Amino acid sequence: MRKKNTELFFHKRRKNFLNRIKGEVAIFPSSESKVFTRDQHYPYKQNSDLFYLTGIEEENCILVLSGLKTGPRSILYLEDVDLVKAKWGKSALGLKKAKKKYQVDEVRDYKDFSKDIKTIVEYSQLLHYALGTHSKIDNIVIETIKTDYGPSIIKPCMLHDSRLITGIMRLKKEKEEILNIKHACEITSKSVYDIANRISTFKSEKHAAKSLEANFMALGAGEVAFNTIVASGKNATVLHHEPTYQPLWKADLVLIDSGASYKSYCSDMTRSIPVSGKFNSYQAEIYDLVYKAYLKARDKAVPGRTLYEVHKTAVSCLTSGLIELGLLEGNKKDLIKEQSYKKFYMHNTSHWLGLDVHDIAPITYKSEVLHPHTRPLEQGNVITIEPGLYLDANDKSIKKEYRGIGIRLEDTILITKTSNKALTDYMPMKREDIEEMMNSKAGKQC
Repeated sequence: MRKKNTELFFHKRRKNFLNRIKGEVAIFPSSESKVFTRDQHYPYKQNSDLFYLTGIEEENCILVLSGLKTGPRSILYLEDVDLVKAKWGKSALGLKKAKKKYQVDEVRDYKDFSKDIKTIVEYSQLLHYALGTHSKIDNIVIETIKTDYGPSIIKPCMLHDSRLITGIMRLKKEKEEILNIKHACEITSKSVYDIANRISTFKSEKHAAKSLEANFMALGAGEVAFNTIVASGKNATVLHHEPTYQPLWKADLVLIDSGASYKSYCSDMTRSIPVSGKFNSYQAEIYDLVYKAYLKARDKAVPGRTLYEVHKTAVSCLTSGLIELGLLEGNKKDLIKEQSYKKFYMHNTSHWLGLDVHDIAPITYKSEVLHPHTRPLEQGNVITIEPGLYLDANDKSIKKEYRGIGIRLEDTILITKTSNKALTDYMPMKREDIEEMMNSKAGKQC
């Protein structure tokens, strides 16, 4: 995002939000810092809604947006500059510079929020706030609005989750957001391409995962979008397997589910590759079925369709294939109705993606209550498509040669005006293309 347009960009978003809460107030706290162990903290990740509305990445800050007729429309609470904390790495922009930088009506000291809140919400009947974002601020909000004697005319008597509004706003990505997501996807797919061509050289799942993440950073990523999954052999049948020191055996497939983050925007892709560079016949059968389901599901990912239709298409294709391979027996319609496929395919085919890898899922649409998977897709949406099959290594009801095979294939998909575009397609997905890539000199040199 170009610096000269950054503040105006966020200012327009806040104005958009304010237009939706006339006579009401919204509060957005920063995320809490989490302790990893003793005096060490997890990498800090900002509350994505606060970032969406301000671009602020520092902790201990709160944005207040007021749709009331009197008083400031926007107030930003920040920690002031503390030279001692700054010396130890806890630097802050400070109150003096913040008002100009963030273009808000007022900037106040973070410490003052707890005593200011009663005045802030006075005569607002409805407060927009997402409980669970920050435990300390949660308590302050609850203490402010609760009453022993019944609804009050001078403070909120209703609490709405602010994500009901930001979910709608964040769903359709703006041009700058799409550029950031595209770059995150480019970093991811090029990094996986490199790792795939060197997969036989890694000593373990963990070795491959850390090398992949190093590639992300070398190509300009800010962080990982989620914990990297590298799962070899039967570990690939575990959906969110954490990489271990498990060696990558020549006969195994390796499932790599990963994503880089760029300027806080995420990517998500999965590939399943053979360590030997060649799928055996049973691995190929399962792989080709999942790939076929991916293609059919992707055909449904167009404006006007829904994530439910995308998933339904993948399920139909996978169920047909499982019957043909003898892994399911019975009438296809009955098997789908009974959800028999869930023995091998137990997750949804798609999710929204943006500032969060599982991006905020809006549940309202044109004043109707609507499940996120039944909302019509539109140009500017970003989703994933990720069918898979997971054949348990201990399942004696299936042919021995299929046991322990886990395949998932996933791309980040941008919905265009009439169709869609895969943003993570630098790394091939078709089985023959993967084998050709892994066994070519050009591929191994990349």
